[in-house]
Amino acid sequence: MTAYDRRTLLVGLAAALVIGGAVSYFASAYPDGLEKTQEDLGAAETVHGTVAHPPSLFEEYSLAWLGEGFWGNAAAGILGALVVLVLVLALGRILRGVRRTDHC
Repeated sequence: MTAYDRRTLLVGLAAALVIGGAVSYFASAYPDGLEKTQEDLGAAETVHGTVAHPPSLFEEYSLAWLGEGFWGNAAAGILGALVVLVLVLALGRILRGVRRTDHC
């Protein structure tokens, strides 16, 4: 790994921590576009009683075991940003490998 790659990775990691940890706390409490449309059309309500949804790690953009508030939101934001960063880096490596083996 070159110095440029390390520096880029560190900048990406720092951005993920700042954006995920601090900025996610200020996310809107109002529903997003999909939720709003479902509410407007009545699709968000159940037809036949309560629908059990599978457990989610990021329920309401927070980690339940840390409680509601800043720390639960910050941890969920950081973890989510890191997951996306890892996926993007993995995809980049895969695509770089495909480009190297492609001899058109």
